[in-house]
Amino acid sequence: MKLSLTKRRVITALAVWFVTRAVLYLVATEHFLHKYGKESVGDVSIYLKWAANSLYYGQIPHDTEWQYPPLLAPILVFPEWLSHTLGMHYLTGFTAMTFLADCVITAMLVWTAVRRDTWSGPWYWIVGVPLLGPIVYGRYDVFPALCVVVALALLGRGVPALMADGTKGRQLNNRRWVAGILIGFGTAIKIWPGFAVFGMPRSKRGWQAIATIAASTVGSIAVMSVFFKGTLSFIGNQGSRGIEIESIWGIPFVLGKRLHLEHVITTKVVYGSYQVTPDGHGLIYYVVNLTYYVALLALVCGFGLMAYWWWRKTWRPAVMADATFVTTLLFIVVSRVISPQYLIWLLAVAGFCLLYKDTTQRRSSLLVLICLPLTQYEFPFAFTDLLHAHIVVTLDVCLRDLLLVLATYFGFRDLWVSTVDGPFLPPRLRALISRGGSAADKAATEAPSPAVIPQAQSAAAEVEAEAEVAADAVEPDVDEVEAEPARTAKN
Repeated sequence: MKLSLTKRRVITALAVWFVTRAVLYLVATEHFLHKYGKESVGDVSIYLKWAANSLYYGQIPHDTEWQYPPLLAPILVFPEWLSHTLGMHYLTGFTAMTFLADCVITAMLVWTAVRRDTWSGPWYWIVGVPLLGPIVYGRYDVFPALCVVVALALLGRGVPALMADGTKGRQLNNRRWVAGILIGFGTAIKIWPGFAVFGMPRSKRGWQAIATIAASTVGSIAVMSVFFKGTLSFIGNQGSRGIEIESIWGIPFVLGKRLHLEHVITTKVVYGSYQVTPDGHGLIYYVVNLTYYVALLALVCGFGLMAYWWWRKTWRPAVMADATFVTTLLFIVVSRVISPQYLIWLLAVAGFCLLYKDTTQRRSSLLVLICLPLTQYEFPFAFTDLLHAHIVVTLDVCLRDLLLVLATYFGFRDLWVSTVDGPFLPPRLRALISRGGSAADKAATEAPSPAVIPQAQSAAAEVEAEAEVAADAVEPDVDEVEAEPARTAKN
């Protein structure tokens, strides 16, 4: 029997996923390429220590390395419970959980791809995970990524509901509430899923989704406070972190070692990562501290920029994923810490962005994809060399960080151009600034320029149809579109 093109695509995608993930699973569980796998899943030993000594007994660890919201606690406890009840090794149980999370993410992307007939999203995730390596199975970051992907699928109506007679009927009524709860869960595991609020429309249903996210986050933390002591300790530990050597702010100091500054710059493990630590109180000491505060200011300015965009934007379905991706990129770039597992966040959200034919994030997603093997080379293969500022790995991290900066710039620029009419400053503010100018200049400042979506004119009808299908996921209560109008394609 001849299979349809769609079925062949599904079978091919799932076959490639299974082969690549089987290898990663064997590596992560140290059954294959033992040394490579052991380095990649090193943090699992820390999770085991926390689970066995503290979390299993209802206590958040008294450890400066604990910098995570409290909903992570039951995730780390579950493999320990399996160890007590089934005799399963903690590493095996944890890796099995991350493997299943990867499986669900892939299933959601493939399911949505079948409905939309666009396959770059699933393939981006399927190919990207091996490029980043078995660290995907050795860190818990795949769990908040799972929450975000499922929530985006619900908000975009990527999962149809079947009626009793087997026909497709109303699709997941009130799904915005479920999606909001899932994003809240993800935020209570690791903060970044909360960035999805920037993708919500400025409408009644959009505000309801945002309120659901906030309530779910606060409620999850409150419930965890009943079962665990010290649930808010992560705030102080996270806030005390310094400049990590892999970050945008830290890599210049690593380069400084090539200029024979080893006697004033050292790298020490502080709050769970290798940070730039100046010796003494000389010039470098003040430079490091100034960099710390500049990084904090950049973080505030970055989120202020996203809030300004959100207030001026026009909404369409692709904005949900695009805005989440850009905000996550922005957070990583200005953060004082960039760990290899942060790329898992971008990998998952970018995969869902590419499921929209009118996404603005194609070139940023490509830049992130290039960053994955560069990151895997740096960790686990050459991290020790980075500590000693060897030239090859130092240039590797410099290139990776530069690509992330470019991806952030292009991501925000493309998102802005496709969703905001007119120049950066609104007409009234520009008129106020140019009050001394001529009347012609003022008239020019008040004339908005059209937003441009990087999509072919022939796809405009398809985008409009998708907007009608997806807008009510976060806006109307009874499948009526109240969303802000989707941009029409214009080149």
